[in-house]
Order: sequence, then C-alpha cells, then structure tokens
Amino acid sequence: MNLLTQHKRMAELCVGCGLCLGFCPTDAINLKVIRGVVTVNFDYSRCTRCNLCIKTCPALYNLYGRKTTIKASVGKIEKVFFSYSADNNIRYHAASGGVVTSLILYMLKQKIVDKVLVTKMEGLTPTPILTNKKSDVVSAQGSIYFKAFSLRILKKILYSLKKGKRICIVGLPCQILALKKVLRGFEDKLYFVGLICGHVNEIWFLQHIIKKYLPENAEPIAIGPRKDGWPGEIRIFFKLNNNFKELAVPLPKFWGILPSLNISSPLGCLLCTDHLASAADIVAGDAWHPKFTGNTSGVSIIVARTLKGLRLVEKAAKNELLYTEEAGLRDLLIAYGFHLIEGKWYAPLRQKLLQHSITVLRELDEIDKIIVLLLTIITTLLKFKTTRRLVHTSSAEKILKYISWFLSRQKYKKLFQMAAFLNG
Repeated sequence: MNLLTQHKRMAELCVGCGLCLGFCPTDAINLKVIRGVVTVNFDYSRCTRCNLCIKTCPALYNLYGRKTTIKASVGKIEKVFFSYSADNNIRYHAASGGVVTSLILYMLKQKIVDKVLVTKMEGLTPTPILTNKKSDVVSAQGSIYFKAFSLRILKKILYSLKKGKRICIVGLPCQILALKKVLRGFEDKLYFVGLICGHVNEIWFLQHIIKKYLPENAEPIAIGPRKDGWPGEIRIFFKLNNNFKELAVPLPKFWGILPSLNISSPLGCLLCTDHLASAADIVAGDAWHPKFTGNTSGVSIIVARTLKGLRLVEKAAKNELLYTEEAGLRDLLIAYGFHLIEGKWYAPLRQKLLQHSITVLRELDEIDKIIVLLLTIITTLLKFKTTRRLVHTSSAEKILKYISWFLSRQKYKKLFQMAAFLNG
C-alpha cells in the first residue's frame, strides 16, 4: 500500500495521540478540522517519505494487527488495588480519587523522576506540558474526553531524556504503547502511568454538548476536565450578553447515549484492544464497582503491572500519601470487563469492516454483532452533518437507548464466559 493511501488511512482513523506530530523529522504533519473532526494533515513539500509516521501510528497498528486474546487484553498483573489520595483536597478535585496526581507529586518530591508529562485544558484545547512544578500537576487534574495530541511534544521528551532526565509519562493506552516503541533504550529513565480508556470523542460531540446545554447566543470560552467529586462534572465557561458565566454538566448527562455506544468515537478507537494499558507500569481508572456505590469523593482501581510500578504504589501508601486496599482480578473484571469484551469480540469485527473485507459478513451470526456493525457504519457516516442531525433527534435517541440496553445484556453474558475462562 503506497504512502498516500496510508496517510489517508491515518487521517480517517486518527485517535489524537499526537505521536506523528512530534516524531516527524521535518515537521511535515499538522492538524486540520474537517466537518467536526480534528485530524492530521500532511505537507508533501516537507515530507521526505521516511514512513516513520506510518510505522508508529497506533490506529494503523490496530487496523492491520492480529486478533487479540483475553489474556493479552488483561495484560501482566503484579497486584490490583482500590485506592484514593490521602489528601482530601486532591481527592475531591480529581476525577477518580486523585491517585495519579498524588503518585506523580510523590515521584517529583522524592526525585524519582525529574519531569512529568501531563495534559490540561486551556480554553477549549487540551495542552500537554512537560513539567516539574506542583502547580502544573494540580492544574492538570481531571479527565479530558477529547483528542489531546499530547505526544506532539515528543521532541521535548527526547531532548530531556538525552540530557539524562527521568520522566513519568501519564497517557492513554494507545499513547503509551506507541511511545514505548520510539523510546527504546531509555527504559531505565521512564515511568509509564496509563489511564484506562474506553475511547475519546470527536470535536463535533463537544459542539453538540455546547449547543445542547448552553443558552442560545452564548459564546463558549473554555471547558474544564471532569473533576470535583465523583462521578464528577464538566464545567463549561461562556459569555452571554457581555457577562461571564459557567455551567456544570454532571458526568452522566455529558457521557450520554452517543459516547456510550461509541458513536462519538474516532474510528481508530473502535479498533482498540488495549483499553487497560497493558504496556504501562501502573494503570488507573474509576472504580466502577458495587462496593463503592454511593461514594461521592472518588476511588480508583489501580493495576501495578511491573515490579517498579508495584514498588512505587507501595512506597506511596507506606508514606501515607495513598490509601490502598488490595483487590483482585475479579474486581477488575467487574469494573472494566466491558472494555475487554469490546477488544475481544467487537474490535476484530470493526477491523474487518474498516478493511473493507467481505469476510466480515461471515461473522454476523449473532444479533449483537449485527448491531455493532450498524453502529460502526453510523459512526463512519457521522462526518456528514445531516447524519449527525438525525442521530440527535429524540426518536433516534430512544432507539439508541434500547440498543444500549440490549448490548449491555449481551456483554453481561460474555463477561461471565470471560470470568470463567480466566478463573479456569
């Protein structure tokens, strides 16, 4: 497949990791917005045809990769914990208990690392920063649900590593997996903290949220990450009649039916089989677990995947920066088994569909697979405004809610099968 075709695929599937932007030796890649989708754009007057962007793109890797196994998706596990920050202020103002914030502040204070890569919202744009300042780390608290292109500052990371600096990378599974490929040889200077991820959202979904919740004629100025208690809220700042105002949207309203069915997802995210960041040292995410029903302060489930990751968690707990309670694989499945099902049962189907392979038709032997196929087609067509208007109607929303209910039931059945397999 020639370079132009591969670049077209990259633009269609872009998940917003930002690696190609930071890795391109001639800065031949930039960003563009097409019909509500932020994606990569190639300047062929600068491009040297080195193919580095193609070789490292996580979306292309998922498109052409082999079918995964459940055990590969679960990944290596040293220990699983429930955890939250011992600092109540950090805990409340984070997205899920402040574990990641407390860990990286501890690493900086103890000089385990010299800098950390975090991403924060500035206005309506996610901004990556490589920093050693506590204020930057605290300002980056919370979950961002849109493409951040955080690895566009890869050259800064490489420069610091070559100067002997030790760095903690906080990122999504696709970012960590891709970054480890290009940072070989620096393993002893790196810590990887993964954030459990279902998918990010295209920018048209942010426009949809703004239109849905803001008053008419309001001018959006900024959007915050999800934070402030659990499950938290997203604050939208806007200007109306020359007055500055803000609106808090609770997470359940923000993360409605469209994200729940992956309809607002980039196409590349639909192919992901690594939602639990199997390549990280430590992985953290909300503890979506019956044990914490009614909790309003936030609790994380964290997976220590490597010995150095485990030692870091244990030291932070020993120094009373984190509260930890040992959990197990069963707890991880309860909280995030749905992500594993997406990777094992549905991502390969979407992969074949997006490869335009006729073999996908042979796999439509279950109703839920037919529905997933149709949802993927809808997501593909959402680059057109007319399709988006149709999806936003109340009748379409009712149908999608029924679909969501049905798929949830199917996933529970598969979850029991998967649990029996892993425990067996």
